[in-house]
Amino acid sequence: MNSALAFARRRRGLLIAALYVVAGFAIVLLLVSSTGGDLGVALNGWFTGAFGDGYNLTQTLANATPLALVAIGVSVALRADVITIGAEGQAILGAVFSTVLALWLGPHASPVLAIPLGALAGVLGGVLWALPAAVAKIRWGVTEILFTLLANYLAIALLTYLLRTALRDPATNASPQSPPLPVPSQLPMLPVPGRIHVGIVVVAVLLVVAWWWSRSRNAFVLDVYGSRPLLAARLGLTPRRAVLTAMIVSGATAGLAGWMQVAGVTQRLEPDVSAGIGFAGLAVAVLGRGNPLGIAIAAVVYASLGTGAAGVQIATGTVPTAIGTVTQGVLLLTAALALAAVKLSGRERADAAAAKAEVAS
Repeated sequence: MNSALAFARRRRGLLIAALYVVAGFAIVLLLVSSTGGDLGVALNGWFTGAFGDGYNLTQTLANATPLALVAIGVSVALRADVITIGAEGQAILGAVFSTVLALWLGPHASPVLAIPLGALAGVLGGVLWALPAAVAKIRWGVTEILFTLLANYLAIALLTYLLRTALRDPATNASPQSPPLPVPSQLPMLPVPGRIHVGIVVVAVLLVVAWWWSRSRNAFVLDVYGSRPLLAARLGLTPRRAVLTAMIVSGATAGLAGWMQVAGVTQRLEPDVSAGIGFAGLAVAVLGRGNPLGIAIAAVVYASLGTGAAGVQIATGTVPTAIGTVTQGVLLLTAALALAAVKLSGRERADAAAAKAEVAS
């Protein structure tokens, strides 16, 4: 494929995806106008609420951390043309596994041991919940979209059952929840205004690793697989290995995000421990175009929509705080529409990579 033509088509796909996002924000701006709010005042209130001082900035970054983590894994799957929307359930299982381990280790364990083991337990839970979808796709050709979507509901049902039985806190009559995690298993907080745990450092390191990996031969071959599986097999990547890699990586990052939520945010297992980070992480991966820097920016922007909503209400006096949730929902919808454009440009990128591989071979 001519490189200039491939670049032009990829740019067109990016432009289409960007237009969907712009259209989403335009819809939100119309909603703000319909409530009688001044757009300039609303935007200023949003910025103040999300980034106006150290505390607000910290809360935005804290909310962006699990979104970026989930998006890292999802972007790897998208490279292989594997569309997994099961990060929500995988995060729940990661939280469950890490909670069980933390309660088993108890309050006398060393943090040096408890925290890494909790992270590994979260990764294990996410991977185990992702593997059945990979096996079903490899063995029987079952679509991973439907399988992972249904697995989310099973994970929610399992969480509800455990919180009402084996993991229920006997010391409270409140809504079903687990006992608090022992202090050694909790993530330490950074010495900054607000509540943000050291997990943000882990995510920053993983973003750097993802940037390095995206320029490696393995990423190149995964791009080839997205368009020409047979050629990818000649380069050493079989369909079985590609699907397993995509699902394992996405499950691992989602499970790790679940561990961070329970160990650094809620500090106990609750029904809403995942807080929608699985679906939001998919949107961040699409909006960030699978690029680590783009993912970081998209995660911060997406998180700021929630943290800045209170600022919008205070500044305008007419726009409710629900505008943040509405905006995030609109972005989820536009991200789903943009996925087709992203997938198209991704396939063209894979075509270009495949053509280059054919020349090299």
